[in-house]
Amino acid sequence: METGYKNVSLLFVVIFGIVFLGFFKTYFGLFPSFTNVTLIQHVHGLLFITWFVLLFVQPLLIRYGNYRAHRIIGRCTYVLVPCIIISIHFIAREAYLNAVAAHAPRHEILANTYFQVYQIFDFAVLYLLAILNKHRTPYHMRYMIATSLAIVGAGLRRALEHTFGMGGDAAVLYGFLVPDLLLVGLIVYDKIQGQNYRAYVIAFIILAVSHYSFYFLPDSALWQSVAGYFVRFF
Repeated sequence: METGYKNVSLLFVVIFGIVFLGFFKTYFGLFPSFTNVTLIQHVHGLLFITWFVLLFVQPLLIRYGNYRAHRIIGRCTYVLVPCIIISIHFIAREAYLNAVAAHAPRHEILANTYFQVYQIFDFAVLYLLAILNKHRTPYHMRYMIATSLAIVGAGLRRALEHTFGMGGDAAVLYGFLVPDLLLVGLIVYDKIQGQNYRAYVIAFIILAVSHYSFYFLPDSALWQSVAGYFVRFF
């Protein structure tokens, strides 16, 4: 493992802490009764907790030379990640049906599906890039780090709103800016260290396009058409 990344597991602890804080009011803080929490929300939460445990453990296995266990756990993600993506789909379905039941305008409902769709896309693409580069360790590691940054925005946005009382628009913006700036920082760090930062650049482009398209794409005729097709699966 590269020396500068020997403590990368701590980054995943911090990111999980942000996600935990963001979902404390609506999920973790409801323990043990979990009032009004649905089965799919439990499954979704358990899958993501498992993902963060794996993100934490895998670098430690590499650091201490247990490559066999690292490979075995890595293969388990071939099942875990599709389950995570399916769970996001059902969370989106639940949100859609609740909005329909509340008689929200259809244009607004379709626009709001953008969050779930881009999250599925970003997470899946970055994970796929990590797997395609599993024999190129520097790329593999950086893409796996980027998967956590694709997730953290959702937790950060909720933490800023629920815990710190920030307005919705500002919370959304910071939910985009923070992971993007972290990627910029990692690019700069790798450049200073003379490491190959190409994976971070690709991850930054993927996230930035998804993030800042939010400000014009969801209300467009194109997205309304795409989202209309997407919700037919609901």
